[in-house]
Amino acid sequence: METKQRIEELCRAYTSLTKEDIAQIVIKFEMLQNIADLAQANVFIDCPKRNGKTMIVVAEAVPTTIDSLYKTSVVGKEIFEPYEPAVFRAYRSGKPTMAHRALTHEGKHVKQNVTTICNQSGKTIGLLILEQEITLQVKRENELAILSETTEEFYRTFWDFITKEQAIPDIIEEALILLREDGCILYANNFAIGLIEGYGQLKLKNYMNSRIHECLPFIDISDYKHDAFVQREIHYLEKVFILRAICLKKKGDKGDRILLAFRDVTDLRNKERQLMVKSAVIKEIHHRVKNNLQTVGSLLRLQMRRGVSEEAKQSYQESLNRITSIATVHEVLSYSGIERVNMDEIIHKIAKTVIHNLPHSECRIQLELETEPLSLHSDQAVSLALILTELLQNCLKHAFKGRATGQISVGLYLLDQQIHLFVRDNGIGMQETEKADQLGLEIVKNLTQYDLSGVFEWKLWGGGGTVASVTFPFRQEEIL
Repeated sequence: METKQRIEELCRAYTSLTKEDIAQIVIKFEMLQNIADLAQANVFIDCPKRNGKTMIVVAEAVPTTIDSLYKTSVVGKEIFEPYEPAVFRAYRSGKPTMAHRALTHEGKHVKQNVTTICNQSGKTIGLLILEQEITLQVKRENELAILSETTEEFYRTFWDFITKEQAIPDIIEEALILLREDGCILYANNFAIGLIEGYGQLKLKNYMNSRIHECLPFIDISDYKHDAFVQREIHYLEKVFILRAICLKKKGDKGDRILLAFRDVTDLRNKERQLMVKSAVIKEIHHRVKNNLQTVGSLLRLQMRRGVSEEAKQSYQESLNRITSIATVHEVLSYSGIERVNMDEIIHKIAKTVIHNLPHSECRIQLELETEPLSLHSDQAVSLALILTELLQNCLKHAFKGRATGQISVGLYLLDQQIHLFVRDNGIGMQETEKADQLGLEIVKNLTQYDLSGVFEWKLWGGGGTVASVTFPFRQEEIL
């Protein structure tokens, strides 16, 4: 096996190991992969070099289920004592070194377990090293140490406020209560005293050194029997509070201190409920508007099926497309519950619907959509939906006369503080007389100018095709 040959070559080249010693190292290597997978760790075999001052890595195994500690193989690397003291300590003492922490050359914290590999005469000929990454553990330990120092400093500062500047906690718009570890009250500011008087059974004069759950019945023992941080929402007698409880440790104290902070969020929760009701009402309104528009559309389709002239049928279809476009906007608003709509979704639906409604006798249209996810208020979305419908209908009516195929591109994007919508075709182009006579284009102009405060442009493009564009300013909140 090539790896075994590599071990033998390294041992012969850099160590004083005998042939029997090298064979023993190879036997240990055969178990290396199983150890790495079982321990979920990188495993190495180091052997002492001839100089007796350094080691060389002759074998390694990487766990198959997790990432390796090292980006590249370390086989053949020379190991120095200042960087691997646990390895050299185990080598010299002949005793295992467990749970030693080290830092790799790639900046990762690892826990090392080192045990010796001995030959038949008991001489140490190599070392088996198991390394597990503990970078996250070290980070958490450091964070806990910082948190402990912070809470101690906070306790000292808070106690200074209480003893020297008592007015400061009293102007904080939260109820603050300091407890002993057994849940007895050491201090309460004015807001907390108000809570105790409102919900507790004790009088103001005897709340000190009383148990917190006797003063405030909605407090659980778990709120102060902990050594970290607790936050929960309390519903009690039609009131809603946010409770935050933090354990404050101070060196020299026999027990911990618990700081409870209450904030009354009853008004906030009531407003949230009102907004939820309003949102539901808005969704219902849009749903009903959509249903009404679809009913009108169904009546138009019914009339078309009962028989109308070809000229009237075209007018019916254009009106139906306009109704469908508005209904599409309200359909999206009916399940979003907000007064904003994603125009990317609307444009895709409208464009495909208008193309689908093209009479089968007309040419085959290829549709390309180049849109960005932009959000508009509902009134602007309705205007832009109608504009898109009119522009598409004009393309289908004029651009591809006498042609079997055609291509239409629709784009929506944001550039230079302006929202741009364009509809481009590769058709024969629309004549100026047709442009001036079109009701659809008059609708586009009016909607662009009066509803969107924008600019509408129409011009020839490419080899005779047409591009129509609408540009209007956006407000920052209009971006999705």
